[in-house]
Amino acid sequence: MTDTPGGKEASKKTFGYIELLTKEARKAMTGEFNQKHKGAGFGKIPEILSQITIDWFTKRDKNIRLTLQSTPEAKNGQVRMIFNGDSKSAHFKMRLDATFS
Repeated sequence: MTDTPGGKEASKKTFGYIELLTKEARKAMTGEFNQKHKGAGFGKIPEILSQITIDWFTKRDKNIRLTLQSTPEAKNGQVRMIFNGDSKSAHFKMRLDATFS
């Protein structure tokens, strides 16, 4: 019989898994954005990015749930978003930074 991981172990395991997913997501989302949304107005970028991010994580792993917490004031060419996330064993925050030229 195996023991279920405790709080710290579960958090470390979730952090490592989320880190791997974000690397995979960056590649996939960059390609999707360039194909479908290239040339979109800068004012629409935060909404598009947040939806792409939530959709990608939902498709990739149904046990990971993301909600957009905030989008601080975007500067021209830069967007920053903060997501709240949940998995079966941990809660986390994830920050997305994007630069456009």
